[in-house]
Amino acid sequence: MAKTGKIARPTTATAATTTGSTSKHDLSGRIEVFSLYEVMEMLSSGRKSGQLKVVTPYAEGKCLVNRGSLISASILRLSDGEAVIEMLSAHAGAFFFTSAPATDAKGGLDLTSLLMETVRLEDEFERNASYFPDETTRLGLSSRGIRVVTDDLSCGAPHVLEVIANKPKITTPQLMAAIPLASLKIRLAVAWLSSSGILGEYNTQAIALQGIMDSWHQKLLFLGGGGSRILLVTHPEDGPHEVFKMVSTVAADTKAPMPEMTLPHDGPGVVRLRPPTGGLLSITVLPVHKRHRGTFQTLAASAQLVAMGGVARSEEGMTWLSLIPETTGLVSWEHEAEGAGSLRDGLRDYANSKM
Repeated sequence: MAKTGKIARPTTATAATTTGSTSKHDLSGRIEVFSLYEVMEMLSSGRKSGQLKVVTPYAEGKCLVNRGSLISASILRLSDGEAVIEMLSAHAGAFFFTSAPATDAKGGLDLTSLLMETVRLEDEFERNASYFPDETTRLGLSSRGIRVVTDDLSCGAPHVLEVIANKPKITTPQLMAAIPLASLKIRLAVAWLSSSGILGEYNTQAIALQGIMDSWHQKLLFLGGGGSRILLVTHPEDGPHEVFKMVSTVAADTKAPMPEMTLPHDGPGVVRLRPPTGGLLSITVLPVHKRHRGTFQTLAASAQLVAMGGVARSEEGMTWLSLIPETTGLVSWEHEAEGAGSLRDGLRDYANSKM
């Protein structure tokens, strides 16, 4: 029997308090007094090496510096450039620098360019701030039904719109937890999409499905706003035959015609099922591998559900589990129970547990 569940967003531990003891650090202070850019510039001009810890009201991040160069950065689900923008846009909190011996690592992050990009994003958001909805607003597409936009402001608007279209009722804080972009970019994208009349408040009457309580797949489609995007994570050694059997079982149970199915040997493949009662079940297949980690994180942000079998017990599978945002559901089954009906059973149990 498949298990259904939901992955909670990993919590981020904070340094005891942002006003606590700093005796173990070589440099520390308040962001309100010394901006992070000033601190990073000082470390750069002094060719310092070590770790810069940044504590904001919402999260804790870190930057690795070597001989004055910014090597890497991370905060929440963000890394490198996105993480630096996230930290530079924080105007409250504290920083703690601890020196360390220099290494041979080379820096690849351009601090000045990232600062100018942060300033540009802040200026654009201020210009569009009047259109930014209350953070409790459940977002959805407006009656215009536009689903494709260009990224005129370089803030990830197409990705944000895709997630909202696939996850109606999502709020802005949930977007920020799901999408691996700096929160400033997501806020700007939401404000700009609202100002363009593309976003509105979620309206359940916009969903047209027949007899939504009649079957599990109709419930699942209703929960997904008329369309469900499912990310099926497979073992690297699984062949197309095993995947075909699972998808075919779902197609047979939903009475959807089984389309021609071609799965790349290594990479994402997509199968779309269209039940006669309406709606779309879009199943993306992605094998677990470290090189696909970034792809998985992006796809999981816009998926309604992630489905994983015994591969979830592997080391890389456990890492992927930690990347599933709280707005994305999870269905899973043990390796011993894996078979043609595993995916169908997991989706059915999930839908029935929700309605």
